[in-house]
Amino acid sequence: MPAADFVLEISGGPGGRYAVTVSSPAGEGTASAALDPGAVGARLADLQRAVLASSVTPRAAALGLERPVRDVGEQLFRTVFDGRLRALYLASRQRAAEHDQALRVVLRLRAPELAALPWELLHDEDLGGYLCLRQPLVRYVDLPEPLAPLRSAPPLKVLGMTALPRSLAPLGAESERAALAVALRPLTERGLVDLDWVAGQTADDLSRRLLRGCHVLHFIGHGAYDPQRREGMITLADADGREHHLHASALASLLSVARPRPQLVILNSCQSGMGNAEDLFSSTAAVLVRTVPAIVAMQFAVTDKAATRFAASFYQALAGGRTVDEAVRVGRIALVVDKDDSLEWATPVLYLRGGDARLFDMPELTAEAGPAVPQPPQPEPPPESSPGPSSGPSGVPPRPSWDPAPGGPGASGGPGTYGGSAYGDPGAYGRPGGPGGGTPGAAGPPGPGITSRVLNARQWVHALAAHPDGRRLATGSRNRIRVWDALTGNRIWEQTVGGWLSSVFAAAFSPGGRRLVTGGADNTVRIWAASDGEELLRLRHDHVVFGVAFSPDGFRVASASADRTVRLWDSTGGDPMLRITHDQVVTDVAFSPEGARLASASADRSVHVWSLGGDALLRLRHDHPVKAVGFSPDGGRLVTAGDDGCVRVWDAGSGHQRLLVRHGAAVKDVAFSPDGRWLATASADRTAGLWSADDGGRVLRVQHHDTVYCVAFGPDGTWLASGSEDKTVKLTPVPALHHSR
Repeated sequence: MPAADFVLEISGGPGGRYAVTVSSPAGEGTASAALDPGAVGARLADLQRAVLASSVTPRAAALGLERPVRDVGEQLFRTVFDGRLRALYLASRQRAAEHDQALRVVLRLRAPELAALPWELLHDEDLGGYLCLRQPLVRYVDLPEPLAPLRSAPPLKVLGMTALPRSLAPLGAESERAALAVALRPLTERGLVDLDWVAGQTADDLSRRLLRGCHVLHFIGHGAYDPQRREGMITLADADGREHHLHASALASLLSVARPRPQLVILNSCQSGMGNAEDLFSSTAAVLVRTVPAIVAMQFAVTDKAATRFAASFYQALAGGRTVDEAVRVGRIALVVDKDDSLEWATPVLYLRGGDARLFDMPELTAEAGPAVPQPPQPEPPPESSPGPSSGPSGVPPRPSWDPAPGGPGASGGPGTYGGSAYGDPGAYGRPGGPGGGTPGAAGPPGPGITSRVLNARQWVHALAAHPDGRRLATGSRNRIRVWDALTGNRIWEQTVGGWLSSVFAAAFSPGGRRLVTGGADNTVRIWAASDGEELLRLRHDHVVFGVAFSPDGFRVASASADRTVRLWDSTGGDPMLRITHDQVVTDVAFSPEGARLASASADRSVHVWSLGGDALLRLRHDHPVKAVGFSPDGGRLVTAGDDGCVRVWDAGSGHQRLLVRHGAAVKDVAFSPDGRWLATASADRTAGLWSADDGGRVLRVQHHDTVYCVAFGPDGTWLASGSEDKTVKLTPVPALHHSR
């Protein structure tokens, strides 16, 4: 059964208040909340005692222990759910039920001091009590690049480890080990799951065993929080059986060497979910989720009996094909059923770094994806005319003269306004300087007399595409594809793509400009009518789509995916034409100008050039994952860029490297200008750059406030668009230089 997401984002605001934003099946809403995290945090010790005591006290006493727990839950609920947001929650729940969906509550906590609060206690009596017992509740860690799914034939490898140093209190490790074996026996007997244990209790024992890889790591032991390091840790044993604390960052490094790398880590240890109010990534779980897609941890100390009961029910649900968020809810309910006045159901915390809670891509354990719904378009006609006046000789459309009215084209998420002072945003730039002056990432203007104009997208911008008419601009963001009129700043159309946690990572207009292709985190390639956003065709990958491209004749679409494939499709009917497999995630794809070659970039540290029949024509090796690839307009050169911060230009025939440009940080996107003279780059150093394609000299730097993910030239090459995590698109004139610096 698919899930619908009620996304609750809480971020810091002015005057000690917090901005609360909801995106849900029933609509969107905002509120301002007054919350004192310190006062709630001061009650955590009392809550811990109440939760533990409830597991062993008689019913009457246990019911009394619930009062402080419920008080905190009701306080948190009242604080963030004002009248409108509460109504949205109720309407979303009803709408999800009407569509036979589960409603999932997704917490995105932007203010670090909020991460340490027990949001799993959210309670409203009229809505049925504790929210997390009615529907899954997850803490979503907003990292921009999702990990690839586990693609493996059975068995699913579950690796357990127990660590019980002599100086610490004993745990019921043997009973939990037995519970795991019982829960997984139906699958182990069918050869679908393999349960193994680390032979020892030391970090070296774990390190050696992880070299053989696993899909799930289940740790049974003690955990703690280090206030000096402001980081969570698990407690292992040293060679003499004494305590050895392994901090979360070190454990994450250990997990990164596993092949296959775990998709899920279960921490059945005390305080493994407890964090620090000054660091959003301080807890063990939140640190590990940078490396592993899902972490289940404990925010309070947990009794042996509850840990065993939760683990058994959780794995039974997971083995039965439930998503990890629903499996956590099943585990919570098992604790309630076992002792209905126990409060230990509040102890588990689930962290996810992606919207998809189905972690294992094994046919025996997962449901099949739904069918595509293609609506074939007509073949690409000649280029259409512009909907309005051209951008003119200056390249970038002139300053708009419009005042968006409420409810007009800019409504729903804010108008398509240009930020800063109308178009000009001098506040975004620091000290003056010449073209390319200063160090990478330093604040400075793009160049003398050059001012970027800022389009406020109000969401992270992951993808950009400029229309052939020079007037329209497409942006891909979280669950939305938008097309803007760059002259007026108005949105022409907007469509929702996938669930709220899905992002659009790639976009490209067809050569004639009548269609737009997108790809994103919902594993789908979509083709839209560029004029009004009508969905014309839908094509399915097995995981996130990172790159899309139209062929020069418009009759084919290429796509690159985290499912390790490059695929070629008939763009009119959706028929598959070619499938090429890489060793790792495929991050980008590009057609050559004559349409006879296809280039693909991959996290396997390679770039390939293929014939349209799938023959390998060229292979270029890198030392780091490659994020972007593109052909020069004449097809003679190939540009690549990636995590090493370098941009390389190659001879597209021989593979000889002709140019190396060092950006200073990871490069997310790269593009040739239409005349082939310039290279544009998007970088994690918060800048977009313009470089000479001949000698690598930098002629322009566009400063953003956060990572820049994408760049695109206007069709006449006189302006450059750059999209960033700072929720803006900057439109910058390309200087008419005849030489590079």
